[in-house]
Amino acid sequence: MTQHLIPDRNVVARVEGADPRLKDDWVIVSAHYDHNGAEDEQIYNGADDDGSGTVGLLEIAEAYARAVERGQRPRRSVLFAAWNSEERGLLGAWAFIEQPLFLLERIVGVLNMDMIGRNEEVQVGGGARFRGLEVQTAESNNNAINILGYSRTPDLWALVQQANAGIGLELKPRYDNNLSNLLRRSDHWPFLQRGVPAVWFHTGLHPDYHTVYDRPEKINYDKMEKVARLVYQASWDLAQQDGRPRMAARNVRP
Repeated sequence: MTQHLIPDRNVVARVEGADPRLKDDWVIVSAHYDHNGAEDEQIYNGADDDGSGTVGLLEIAEAYARAVERGQRPRRSVLFAAWNSEERGLLGAWAFIEQPLFLLERIVGVLNMDMIGRNEEVQVGGGARFRGLEVQTAESNNNAINILGYSRTPDLWALVQQANAGIGLELKPRYDNNLSNLLRRSDHWPFLQRGVPAVWFHTGLHPDYHTVYDRPEKINYDKMEKVARLVYQASWDLAQQDGRPRMAARNVRP
C-alpha cells in the first residue's frame, strides 16, 4: 500500500483594526469549507455542513469590506477563517492553534458557524449520529439556533444575546453538558481547549446530516441570513467594546 501526504490549507483574510490600543487584539469569525466528498459515485454536497457557514462567512467578510469603504473600521482587528479538514478531526483549527498567525492571548473571541441553514430535527431511533440528543421536530425550530460554548464563555454568550435584540432569533443555549459530546465537534473546540473564549452557532442536526441528501434546495435561506446578521453584529460589538470576554471558572448551566 502506498501512502501520500496531501497538504490541506486554511483560507484566511483580515480587516485591520483602527484603534492604536486595540488593533493588536483579534476577533475570529470562522466556518469550515470541507465536507465528505464523493463515495461510490455519490456526491456529498454538504450544503448545510458546512456550505451554509462558509457562505455566511463570505457575506460577513463582504459586509466588513463595505463598512471599511465607508470609513467605518472596527477598533480591533478581525480575522475571517475558513478552516479545512474539520471532518477529519478539526485538523485545520488545530493547525492554527499550533502555528497561530498571532499570539493566542491576543484573541478576544471566536465566533464559529457550522451548520446554520436548517431546522434541528432529531427523530426517534435516529442512530448513533444523534445519540444523547432529545427528539426535536423541524417545525418547532423554524426560528431557533443553538449556541454552544455558553457555559465556558458566559461573557461572550451575554454579548450574543445583546446582539440578537435586533435580529429576533430564538437562541437556545444547549449541549454544553450533553452525552452527545456535541460541544467538541466543531472548530471552536480547539480554542476553548486553549482558554480562548469561543462559541458555536449551530441550527442543529437533521436526518440529512452527513448523507448525500444534504443539498442546497433544503436550506432555509431566510434563517441562514438571520444567523449571518447575528454573527456579524456580535463580531462587530466584540471588536468595538473596551473589555474582553472572560472564561468561566466552571461550567454554568442555564
